[in-house]
Amino acid sequence: MSKSRKPLGRLVRPQTLLSRTEQVLREAITRGEFAGNRLPSAAEIAEQLGVSRETVRLAQESLQREGLLVKYRRKGTLLQGPAMTLKGSAAKSTLIGYLQTDYPLARGHEDAMRATSGLMLQGAMREAGRAGFQLVVRHASPDEMDGSVDRISRETPVRGMIFVSFGEDKLVRQTLGLGLPVVLLDHELNLPSISTVREDGRQGAALAVSHLAKLGHRHIAYGHWNEADVNPWRITGFRQGLSEARLPRRRACELWTEITEDGAEKLVKRFLDLRPRPTALVCFNTTLARFAIESLRRQGLRVPDDLSVLGIGGEEVAGLSAVQADWFGMGANAVKLLLRAARGKGAATPEHRLFPYQLRPGRTTAAPPKV
Repeated sequence: MSKSRKPLGRLVRPQTLLSRTEQVLREAITRGEFAGNRLPSAAEIAEQLGVSRETVRLAQESLQREGLLVKYRRKGTLLQGPAMTLKGSAAKSTLIGYLQTDYPLARGHEDAMRATSGLMLQGAMREAGRAGFQLVVRHASPDEMDGSVDRISRETPVRGMIFVSFGEDKLVRQTLGLGLPVVLLDHELNLPSISTVREDGRQGAALAVSHLAKLGHRHIAYGHWNEADVNPWRITGFRQGLSEARLPRRRACELWTEITEDGAEKLVKRFLDLRPRPTALVCFNTTLARFAIESLRRQGLRVPDDLSVLGIGGEEVAGLSAVQADWFGMGANAVKLLLRAARGKGAATPEHRLFPYQLRPGRTTAAPPKV
């Protein structure tokens, strides 16, 4: 019998020389290391860092776009106002910026997002209160997020920023340029100096498959949200779970859909047309699972007598078998990481926290029907 292979871990993308140069300059500016608020010449910096002047020039241009530097003819490169003044005011602040992204979602998916985002906010508020801090909460669409960051940075002396379910590269870099620590909550971004807190969607989906496999299911389908870029980890975890349980993977059993009642109807129709028909359905979240069960029952199918249904994270649905993460704890942990970075001296080492899922058996999963 061949040994089961462990899944390969995700590779960490190495920083480019340009990114490392930007990081060194950004951190030096934040620490106030340049006398007279003036940057040395590009030639001097290049010699100190052992890089080309072109690399230094490109790094300076990037920091200019972030609002951290400004160039004047015959005067050289000077530190921009916010970079010179914000650090002192932020050190005295007991406020934390908490920016929640509001995506234009269908009604069904709003229920799931509202449940998880509400729990994360409650956890963040609890932890901030315990530490003697308050949250400055702002909601904005992705297109309006830069305006929200600008208003908070100008009007409120915050200690740092937590971006929730959002992580646009340029905006996060601009916030770092203000001398503020940043934590991404429910998101991930490959940037230096950024700490992240999110659910382990890969582990959660694999756990869902494992539970069904232990019940005896050998043909399992997966209903995935068609916004694949938002959460690529769950479908990867579904495939990992099949591999670990030594179950066949069929592309036809990976069904992409909207998280709406209409989307669930289409999902169920495609599921029932599969041959051989799977005996279990794993859904991207509990809202899609709820809609799918309602559609199945309208067609006279019994859950779990005829087939099993399980959801991954989201709103609490009575009686539904699901795997859930500690959303409240994620919010609290984001505040802890932010305050740790804000209170530290110098550049903080970024931390990346994955919150595992736990199985919550319900009344919608059982052994497959006997043929």
